[in-house]
Amino acid sequence: MVKKMLGWRKHIIDKIQFQQAPIILVLDKDNLLNDEFVLKELQSQGFDAIRFEDSITFRFLYEQQYRANMSERQLLIYVNEDVVFPYEFQRKALSIKVSLQTLFPKFSANIIRQVDREDLDVLYTVHQQYQGTSSERETLEYIIKHVYKIPYEMIDSEAGLYKILLSIHYQTKQLPNIVQDYLIEKWLRVPALKSLPLKQIIKSQTFFYHFIERSWQDLVKQCLQMEQGQINDAFFMYESSPLANNDVRRLMNDLFLEGKLSKVKGVTIPDAVPEWMRMGIEEVSNKEKVDTQLKYLCDKIVNCLSSATQYKDWFHINDLIAELKVALIKNNSHVVKVEKILKDVNSKFIHWMFNQYHTLTSLPPYPKPKLVHHIPHVMSKNRQGDEKIALLVLDGMNFVQWRMVQSFLKEKDFLFEEQQVYAWVPTLTSVSRQAIFSGNIPITFGKTIQTTTAEERLWKSFWENQGVLKQYVTYQKGLGNENYERNNIKALKQRSTKIYGAVIDVIDRFTHHAVLGEKSITSNITIWLQTNYLVNLLSDLTDAGFSIYLTSDHGNTDATGVGRISEGVLVEQKGERVRIYNDMTLYEDAASKLPVQKWPSIGLPENYHVLLAEYGQAFVPKSQSIVTHGGASIEEVIVPFVKVQKNEGSGLGE
Repeated sequence: MVKKMLGWRKHIIDKIQFQQAPIILVLDKDNLLNDEFVLKELQSQGFDAIRFEDSITFRFLYEQQYRANMSERQLLIYVNEDVVFPYEFQRKALSIKVSLQTLFPKFSANIIRQVDREDLDVLYTVHQQYQGTSSERETLEYIIKHVYKIPYEMIDSEAGLYKILLSIHYQTKQLPNIVQDYLIEKWLRVPALKSLPLKQIIKSQTFFYHFIERSWQDLVKQCLQMEQGQINDAFFMYESSPLANNDVRRLMNDLFLEGKLSKVKGVTIPDAVPEWMRMGIEEVSNKEKVDTQLKYLCDKIVNCLSSATQYKDWFHINDLIAELKVALIKNNSHVVKVEKILKDVNSKFIHWMFNQYHTLTSLPPYPKPKLVHHIPHVMSKNRQGDEKIALLVLDGMNFVQWRMVQSFLKEKDFLFEEQQVYAWVPTLTSVSRQAIFSGNIPITFGKTIQTTTAEERLWKSFWENQGVLKQYVTYQKGLGNENYERNNIKALKQRSTKIYGAVIDVIDRFTHHAVLGEKSITSNITIWLQTNYLVNLLSDLTDAGFSIYLTSDHGNTDATGVGRISEGVLVEQKGERVRIYNDMTLYEDAASKLPVQKWPSIGLPENYHVLLAEYGQAFVPKSQSIVTHGGASIEEVIVPFVKVQKNEGSGLGE
């Protein structure tokens, strides 16, 4: 472990690492072991860590992986919630408690329990310097100023507020509710801020970006009116706007370059417009701006890559890659440079996957999912009362293709609360999509891991375990290939439906028939989106009262053939970037002869042994270029998980 990452973690690790019991049960209601560095360090010291959720899954894992190997490694089971741990294991286990209060005794326990676990490193540092009391108010005010670095007492203008919020939302930092409420209370007393929708722009990144985009569009509109002689006071328009503040416009400029804020389209920029405004306006001919954007994104990716160590670091890099490839579509003069960057990114990403992906399987689904099988758990936890929810799985859609879909839907007045999750490896539909609909890791559905026929049963079974009767749960696949008909959508046809799971597989079909690689897929997705199939489906589901989530089971990547491999019946399952064996001898023999990487059997069934093609390679005729999936590249592994809302009536409108 990197020394500087120890901090508060050392107290937890020291409490566990010298224990000799074969099974250690850690009571961890403050979620301190939900940390990939802690888990990796314990793993290196001979512990296998499992987060206990339910007896059935735990017994399954124990019987499959640990009963016969208890002498080799110690089993660490940690519990975050009030659950009943099986008595026969309680008798064998050594119980340990860990808590935030022992780590931060100077602070109010109630306040620090609401702090995001990702902020504990900063909290640990500032705790050592704290001289106040443990009262809630003093703790809260100190944390706001020193952990979140918000000088709330100094904010007296819109520009000052926007600067703070642009920084917070850009970092995708979710302030604790108690911090948000405190800031709202304070800032409502500031005269210059009273007319703003403070609650919404503080609590929601989606609303804030939408609000800033609207403000920007209004400023550009005023600019055009000035050019036409309708407004004469240029100073009032440019300099009085809070968006003209140097810090605000610098932050906005980065958001425009990274695609997080939409530029104003379809206008000609008047000569009088200041240079700083031009990055937020998309002209018909803008090669120079695209060059600037490509250079910015390339430099940003290289910079982020140098410090990528945690699973969330790859989300930011993936986001930048998506915007880079979208920009490349507009100007392909930088293809060689982009390909070099993608190769460098995947070299480090795949190394990270082989060394740290396993820690994700021990992390909980909350508050945000890490792996695709967490998705239904998050949906269930966020479900309010009898709320109707729909999950649309766009089979095979990678993050670049999501950016295309998102851009189109945004123009149709849809808004998005976006997250990213990791697919299961191998990134095959029968593995990763089945994990989504079952809400479980692949080891639990070993009998059906080579097919998707069990998805409906697994989907209904998951929701039945959450207290929803099967007759209220609907599943449907094969959508998107036909003209949209409302009556063909089961969730709309069967009025009793409360939970809807659906597969839209057009993008996966486009992938497997992409004669011209990514260009074919881009063209086909554009044509398909223009049929308004997805727009109509989302609109009708919204009108029917569904809260809608959208995701993908895996992405896809460009690959070049290294030659077909003929093994006949010796190989259990053949893919273009993956080969699976149920016999260890055959697996080891193939690994020694083929240009492959041996994937560790993380979360996979016994006798399911995986060989992955190297990045950019596929088991197809030599030199043949294809778009495919199955491997562990960042384009295949990291996919979107998005809550979709219609602007009208969503609370995000004007």
